[in-house]
Amino acid sequence: MSAFGVSALVPGDWVAQPAEDAAYAVGVAASPGPLAGTFVVPDQGLVATRLDATEVGAPSDLYYLAAKGPILAQVTDRPRCTVTRQRIFVDHAPASMAGRRRSPGDFMASAAGTCRRGASVTRWSSFVAAPGYGPVREAGIPGSGLYVIVVSAPKSPGAGRTLARMLRHVRFGGDSARDFVRALHTA
Repeated sequence: MSAFGVSALVPGDWVAQPAEDAAYAVGVAASPGPLAGTFVVPDQGLVATRLDATEVGAPSDLYYLAAKGPILAQVTDRPRCTVTRQRIFVDHAPASMAGRRRSPGDFMASAAGTCRRGASVTRWSSFVAAPGYGPVREAGIPGSGLYVIVVSAPKSPGAGRTLARMLRHVRFGGDSARDFVRALHTA
């Protein structure tokens, strides 16, 4: 499935559709049943969105703040949810906040965990990137200021592999989350 320059690989029996929230993001969403509005953990599914900074017109510093704060917290700080792994790949506060003239203002992190709803347990994984003006800016879709991927599935012996496979196959333009991380190491 593909929409707005974002593509993903999901199970064939899932319902897939463009994900569009005129307030902030465009991309793709999918789940095993009908999609009802915004994807929220712990529901089973995938959402991969990007914020088109050229449409929003906000300063790049705000994408850094959104990625590090409310976007990451929206996934990691949910009731009855536990973070089992979190990795921050880069956290360079923008120059206006860091007091350094050449700080690129980029943030990139991944996280994984579980959520419990009654007797059911869901596993989830996420990736968030706000490329600022550093080397990661060359990855993804020109003009995008924020990238978010969230995938979830019922906890089962193969759930971790399924989540990793779905996350790995999300593309923003031609670039995956791994490509964003690789861009950090090429600078």
